[in-house]
Amino acid sequence: MWTLIDADQPDVEADLAAPPRRRRSLWRVFGYSIASLALAAGLLAQISYRHLDRITGHETLRPWLMSACEVANCVLPDRVDSNLLVSDQLSIGPHPEYQDISQMTLTFTNTAGFAQPLPAIELVFSDIEGQPVAGRRFLPHQYAAQPPLAAANPVAPAQQSPNAQQALAAQQSMTAQLAFATPDEAAVNYRVRFLYE
Repeated sequence: MWTLIDADQPDVEADLAAPPRRRRSLWRVFGYSIASLALAAGLLAQISYRHLDRITGHETLRPWLMSACEVANCVLPDRVDSNLLVSDQLSIGPHPEYQDISQMTLTFTNTAGFAQPLPAIELVFSDIEGQPVAGRRFLPHQYAAQPPLAAANPVAPAQQSPNAQQALAAQQSMTAQLAFATPDEAAVNYRVRFLYE
């Protein structure tokens, strides 16, 4: 038996074979958007934490971060750059009171445009071939009996670090006298470095 098909009628079998079209739910799109934003924020937080010292030392960003920390009740790490600490005078000689003890008198200046905490001072003696034979690291409390006052510091009190009493203001100099055991005769060279730990 033959059936006549009207050309104006839709093809029911073709409609049944086609997969149903899914309508995107507005809630699903919203959920994916929120999840994507949360993942992007997490990635940004990880990158910021990894480079915290560089970000907090940035001259443009630091005032904004200081304002944010006032609201969040947090403290930014001190700005430090040991390359901006310059040794002005250095002399090493025998200690005036003790035998087999040497004394180093070192004057250094903070050439940075900001206050920096007092650094550790590392003194290393080496032989004629450049191999270290003796060394000592002096921490700030070992050489700064009376730390320089932060009164000359042009930084506002709200922007000073909690260690401001142990800071060296911008363009300020300090003299330290350091005593150490006299190295043996193989020590013909020495090197002084400023370190932040």
